[in-house]
Amino acid sequence: MTFLTPQFFCFFPVTALVFFLLPQRARNPWLLLASWFFYLCAKPVYLTFLLFTIAASYLTGRLLERKKSKGALAACLVILGLLLFVFKYLNFALSLVGRGLGALGFSFSAPVLDILMPVGISFYLFQAMGYVIDVYRGKVPAERDLLLYALFLSFFPHIVSGPIARADQLLPQFRSEHRFDWDEFRAGLFRFLWGAFKKLVLADRLAVLVNTIFTAPQDFGALQLAGAAVAFSLQLYCDFSSYSDMALGTARAMGFSLIENFRTPFFSRSIAEFWRRWHMSLSFWFRDYLYIPLGGSRRGTARKYLNVLIVFAVSGLWHGAAMTFVVWGLLNGLYQVIGGVTAPLRGKVHSALHLKEDGWPLRLWQIFCTFLLATAAFVFFKAGSVSTGLDILSGMLHGPLWVFTSMGLDRWELLAALFGLVVLLVVDLRSVNHDITADYLSAPRPARWLALWFLLFSCVVLGSYGAGYDAQSFIYGFSF
Repeated sequence: MTFLTPQFFCFFPVTALVFFLLPQRARNPWLLLASWFFYLCAKPVYLTFLLFTIAASYLTGRLLERKKSKGALAACLVILGLLLFVFKYLNFALSLVGRGLGALGFSFSAPVLDILMPVGISFYLFQAMGYVIDVYRGKVPAERDLLLYALFLSFFPHIVSGPIARADQLLPQFRSEHRFDWDEFRAGLFRFLWGAFKKLVLADRLAVLVNTIFTAPQDFGALQLAGAAVAFSLQLYCDFSSYSDMALGTARAMGFSLIENFRTPFFSRSIAEFWRRWHMSLSFWFRDYLYIPLGGSRRGTARKYLNVLIVFAVSGLWHGAAMTFVVWGLLNGLYQVIGGVTAPLRGKVHSALHLKEDGWPLRLWQIFCTFLLATAAFVFFKAGSVSTGLDILSGMLHGPLWVFTSMGLDRWELLAALFGLVVLLVVDLRSVNHDITADYLSAPRPARWLALWFLLFSCVVLGSYGAGYDAQSFIYGFSF
């Protein structure tokens, strides 16, 4: 069960209604049972691994509260890391071993194990790891209420695709009393509907064009390949940010606040800024639990850049067990290293050209360059292999400009996508300095109804519901 399914539209109203009707002491047990039911709908056996993660990290937290033991912390992190490795990286590791032995002249056929990764395991394992590290550092006290801690890891809005919650931000909310608030409820539903618009009108429609071209890049021209790369950047943003919008909206309707995951990343002026605004809960997780422990920027410039490359290589692997993801991560790391090394030179060029750092010409140029760099890296994120990614990038520079063949979308579908992109641009421009949900709440009643009906009408009439449509196929939801 995910957000855009008939099952969820039955599940959520019942869950929210019972939650507000129950007395305070019964609400958390109800939320936990509802969250486990939500998770069980994916596959019952998956709950076993979630329960194991809850038990292991809870007990470690209690142990660390009594004694700050590096051994206990390391043991817990290794156990949780091994759980992730077995389900996500074992086949990838075996294939690398096979290739390595083959290069040395040994005959070894790597077995392909039939291992199905549990839904959301990358997210809740990282959340559990962050919790035990925070307890060890003394940032948060160990949670003594097992039920409350289980709810912290299992809370249904974020368990499948995040955001990755922090203990000091979410756990106190489960202790607070949540009265029904009409403004919060309708703000949450508005946020959910905006996420549904991005998913149904844009992400799923752009996916048709992207999949058509990326499946057979040799059949298309340079402009079509470049357009598909841009379309994939927008598809990925709309797909993942839509899930985050729906998660935050669902939680807010019940009175809970989750961490923001996106802040208009395509308006960033550098790759470093891009990663402070894209999938922020993961970016900050890597900053706090990997980059800083590695030494951050405290051990000299060369070590700082090495740490950046390590973090982004690991980030690439987190997104997927394939060399394409490693290349994608390393490219983003290299962008930042090159940006840091060339910063003084670029500053001199800007001064020579009399370009003000806060002026619009330079700002627009930097936004454009950042978008191109991010899009070039995302080609490897989507490509089935590194060689295919290189072929696509090469095809943008060589060959025919255009090949007259179907790109998967007809004229009306392209117009619908263009309409959605215009709406997205307007909303994201507004979101740079404003909270659109606050704007919605403060708007006159006719404007609020117009916004709601506009989004609902767009989702129903313009949503992409073609052959083979699967409401559960979020890029980040079940792949990572």
